[in-house]
Amino acid sequence: MAMQKITLPPERRAAILRRAQSRPHRLRRTAGRAVLAAVLVVLLTFSAFAAASPALREALQHVLGGFTEQSQPITGVAVEENGIEVRPVAALSDSGMTKVYIEIQDKTGSRLDGSYDVAIEIAHPIDDGPVHLSTDSRQISYDAESNTALYEAQRPDSIAADNPTAAIRVFLLDPQAAPGEETIGSWSFEIDLERVIERHFTPDATINGYRLFEVRISSISLTVWVENGVTDPTQPDYNRIEYAYMPVTLTMRDGTVIHVTEKEENRILAADSPPSADPQEEYEGYYHSEVQWMFEQPVDPDAVTAITIDGVDVPLQ
Repeated sequence: MAMQKITLPPERRAAILRRAQSRPHRLRRTAGRAVLAAVLVVLLTFSAFAAASPALREALQHVLGGFTEQSQPITGVAVEENGIEVRPVAALSDSGMTKVYIEIQDKTGSRLDGSYDVAIEIAHPIDDGPVHLSTDSRQISYDAESNTALYEAQRPDSIAADNPTAAIRVFLLDPQAAPGEETIGSWSFEIDLERVIERHFTPDATINGYRLFEVRISSISLTVWVENGVTDPTQPDYNRIEYAYMPVTLTMRDGTVIHVTEKEENRILAADSPPSADPQEEYEGYYHSEVQWMFEQPVDPDAVTAITIDGVDVPLQ
């Protein structure tokens, strides 16, 4: 793949850095989530991490934690240019969230030791325009001996497709360069996401006076769509309701109660969405909010018998 020299306007560069984050190459995928957990661990250890250091293998297994079985191992792809190789190694996703884990190795120096900035963007081809849901990325671990870093990139989704294609772009930026000259290179590829199984509900429930019109629960998260009661959020009297901070509990078949929102880092509030243009939609004319809460450990969606949000029992139908 030829190196692309990209010129980013100052505001675009600033946006990418804030997120800390041709035709793309298509990835070949490994076996899906039907693989038993033990086999998946073997795949992660001996296939997806054949070129990685033991420290990075351990770092990925640590960050996946209990979600190793739900994750999607990725093998057989290495995009290299200018002495830097980019290798996606795993993904974790449902219709509310996508996480991608990427190894980046500098084969000719130590540009990944903090001297340069790495930015990552995740987009879907069905997005209607440039990336409109921001990608956050962070370095999980760095192996100085091999000059290899492991990154996690995450973005909220609002795409109900079972297995959409995600286009991923990695940027290496020189923070000392003049505006328009900061991009050292970029590497692109695609992943056909293997999303975890979900249960979808369209409950008849009202929370704080606003209608809850969709609930999705998977093994990794709970996502709700709420009509926020306004037709124009640009008006000065518009006050966003902090749905993400409402107490949420799941009651399981065995009587166990899971308190979903105890950790702040598990609360994700996506941007408000425009009202539907379809007059047949009940929420036509109103903006609505998508809210997602990540689980600490995998949850069996079929074992959930009750969901309570801010004291309101949500009918599971």
